Amino acid sequence: MKKTFVIALIIGLVFGLQSLYAQMSTEFNNETHKKIYRIEVANYQIVELIELKNGEFQGSLNHRVNRTNRKGIAKDSIIQKIKIPNQMVKSIITDLNVGGFEKLKDCNEIENCITGLDGTTILFQTVKNEFRNNAYYWELTSDYYYEQNGVELPSEVLKARKLFAIANEKFDLNEQFQNFLNRLPIGSYSYGMQIMTKKRG
Repeated sequence: MKKTFVIALIIGLVFGLQSLYAQMSTEFNNETHKKIYRIEVANYQIVELIELKNGEFQGSLNHRVNRTNRKGIAKDSIIQKIKIPNQMVKSIITDLNVGGFEKLKDCNEIENCITGLDGTTILFQTVKNEFRNNAYYWELTSDYYYEQNGVELPSEVLKARKLFAIANEKFDLNEQFQNFLNRLPIGSYSYGMQIMTKKRG
């Protein structure tokens, strides 16, 4: 059974789409931050894990959807930030570090790693002093495109799957995002490549 980790829940309406990533992420501060790990699912869910230089830990699970008009054009966004208990953040960071999170290669650097235009892209990001590593993987949890192309799964893809599973075993990311969607008021929304309309009843 998944551990209950919600301590604080903040749902806010954020105007201006250009600053949304900043609203969901913490800007690295060299004086206070030792490192920040992020796992981002498309552009609507971010697990952010922070290790501070004073030995403490912070983290949050953040969700975002765009409110849209009748033509499907985004007007503004709703963001949810859920605090992750500090000891859980420490545990996840430790496991990710052991799993090679900071050295994970980007899919474009890996032979036979498949990418596409639609579908879901997952980003693994490390920020540490002057060091930054971004590793993108398309349709990470699916074997379909590898099977269709007769390509064996690269070892780095399997490594990325294990890293993603480390966060997912603490809290089901799909379930958490669905809970967020269920709490939204009536209206039209978009996230990733999806469009959703909530109606009465």
